[in-house]
Amino acid sequence: MNDHKPAGWYYVGDGKLRYSDDYGWTDFYMETTDPRTRDWPPPPPQTLLGQLREDKAALVTASGAQRHRRRGALFHRYRQAK
Repeated sequence: MNDHKPAGWYYVGDGKLRYSDDYGWTDFYMETTDPRTRDWPPPPPQTLLGQLREDKAALVTASGAQRHRRRGALFHRYRQAK
């Protein structure tokens, strides 16, 4: 008999969820207090990792633009001082 459950997040105790895929348990855990668990079921780990990469890329882009603005403001003040 095959008693393997479908892929998804399962409660494993101590306030933790663990992801099981077609091959068995994975190394992906999530706290039950994580805001992403409010919409059940949470997305699979691959989706979560993709979202993290997108968020990180957006932060890097935003911080680069902010750094460019600060640098421009510094040089602008320098030119006015002369």
